[in-house]
Amino acid sequence: MIDPGLLAALFLFVHTPPTDDEKDAIQGALKRDENACQRLLNLYKGRIFSYVYRLIRHYHDAEEITFEIFIRAFRSLDSFDPQRPFSAWLFTIAHNMVIDHLRKSKPASEYLDETHPAPDDFVARYETKRKLERVEAALQLLPQVDREIVILFHKEDMSYDEIAGALNMPVTTVKTRLHRARKKLAEMVKGSKKQ
Repeated sequence: MIDPGLLAALFLFVHTPPTDDEKDAIQGALKRDENACQRLLNLYKGRIFSYVYRLIRHYHDAEEITFEIFIRAFRSLDSFDPQRPFSAWLFTIAHNMVIDHLRKSKPASEYLDETHPAPDDFVARYETKRKLERVEAALQLLPQVDREIVILFHKEDMSYDEIAGALNMPVTTVKTRLHRARKKLAEMVKGSKKQ
């Protein structure tokens, strides 16, 4: 059984459905409006950077790859299907570029996301930080594909179908790998807590 507190600590991030401003920016970008492209960049750059950074664990490479993802996306806007979520399309590009990067090099640094909200109580804040550190360390030990699935599902709030499309795998594989990854994360975090 997975500890609900552990899952809550890991998945403090929530993605909301596209706003009207976001929809307008997408429509403007499709018409090659530079201001709309800038708005999309501002809306998505943090999420894309976080995703890339968690997978490759190297700050400067993550910055460069994020920049290249947006260049590729804006150059390829003609291939975007407006019936699909823009974020899923953008994360597909990000996934492909991360895979290319990982094939060429190995990760070099650790990453800990400390931007999570914490309660005012010092002890609770400390415990939450320790739990997140254990989760983050365990997340880095998962196979790369499983780590991606966990991040896309829980941090980016993508559906099984969107993840399957982004990673080019069957939905049943996504569900199975996510279930196994959660179980393994819970076991690794529980084990690290005893040490």
